[in-house]
Amino acid sequence: MRVLTMITAAIMAVVSPISCESMKKADAETGKYTIQDVRELQDFLLGKPAGSGLKDKAYDLDGDGKWTAYDLCLMKQTLADAPDTDVLVAYFSRTGNTEKIAEHIISITGADSYVINAAVPYTDADIRYQDDNCRANKEQNDKMVRPEIAEPLESLEKYDVIYLGYPIWWGEEPRIIDTFLESGDLSDKVVIPFCTSGSSGIARSEKNIAELVPIGAQPAGRRFAASASESDVQKWIDGITIPEIKKESVMKISVNGTELRASFADTKAAQELKEKLSSGPVTLELGEYGGFEKVGKLPWTLSRTDEKVSTEAGDIMLYQGNQMTIFYNTNSWSYTRLGVIDEADRAKLPELFGSGDVTVTLSLD
Repeated sequence: MRVLTMITAAIMAVVSPISCESMKKADAETGKYTIQDVRELQDFLLGKPAGSGLKDKAYDLDGDGKWTAYDLCLMKQTLADAPDTDVLVAYFSRTGNTEKIAEHIISITGADSYVINAAVPYTDADIRYQDDNCRANKEQNDKMVRPEIAEPLESLEKYDVIYLGYPIWWGEEPRIIDTFLESGDLSDKVVIPFCTSGSSGIARSEKNIAELVPIGAQPAGRRFAASASESDVQKWIDGITIPEIKKESVMKISVNGTELRASFADTKAAQELKEKLSSGPVTLELGEYGGFEKVGKLPWTLSRTDEKVSTEAGDIMLYQGNQMTIFYNTNSWSYTRLGVIDEADRAKLPELFGSGDVTVTLSLD
C-alpha cells in the first residue's frame, strides 16, 4: 500500500487534474475495466500519447469531473475485485481498427485482454503496401517468418475461450499472429478468430490458423469493418455456440517445493489412481532404488496389467499392485503404467530425485 501511495503521489506531482466535462461519467459499481484501461489512464496521466476515442472512456470513477491518479487507484481496485474470467481477447492492431472491435468484445463478455505487440514495432513504412520491399510484404511472402512478441503471455492455462483478433494483411493473418499461436498450448482451448479489413474476408486466415497448431475447437470467425458498432459485435457473439471441450485430468507431483505435471496412462490402474486422487491429495514416502528410480508404498492396491517394459526418465509405474515407482533414469522390468511426467519437466528429475529418499504429494489439476 505504501508503494502504491508513493506512485500515486508521484503522478499527482507531475500531472495536474484535467477536466473531463465532455467525457462519460463512470458508474463505479457497474463499470467494466481491463488492464488495457489501466494502461490508457496511466499513460494519459503521464502525458503520453493517448489513443483515439479516449474522450469517450468512463474513467472519472470518483465523479469529480476530472481524471486524477485517484481514479487510477479506484480502477485498479475495481479490476482486482472483478470476478475471475476464463475468456481472453488477444489481438494485434497496427492502426487501431482491430482494437476497436476487441474493446467491444471485452465490454460485452467481461473478458481479460492481451495486446499482441511486436518487439520491433511496425512503422507506417513497414506496412506501405505499394513498396514490395516493405517489412510486411516480406513477412507475408514467407510463411516461416515469426516476428517476436514484445511481452509474451506467461501462460494461457486459465483461459478456456480465446477471441483472437487481427487485421487482414494480403488476404491472411499477420505473421505475428502465427507467433502467438505457436507460443502456447491451444489443444484444449476454444479459439474464435475475428478480423478487420477493407474488403478481404476471413476464410484464408481461418484455414491457416486451423492448420498451424492443434486447437480444441474453432467456431466460425467474423470479419468486421472498422466502423462496426458494439451492437454489430453483440449480434455476432450472441450467435456463437461455444463447444464444451472435455479436459484431460493432469496429475500434479509436488516434491521439494517443485511442482511437476504428468498425464495419466490408458490403463485401469491409472483410472483407479485418478479416482482416488479426486478425493484429495495423497502424500507418499519414496525411497531410492538402483540409482534410477524412487519407489514407495501406495495407500491402496490398484489393478495390475503388468508387461515387460524398458522405462525412461519420467515414467510412473505401478509395481506389485501397491507400490508406485517414479523413474529418473532407465530400467527394464514388469510394470503397469500409471502415467508419464511432462517432457518439459523431465530435465528436473535427476536433481530432484538423484539422492536419498523424497516425500511427494500427488493431486489432480
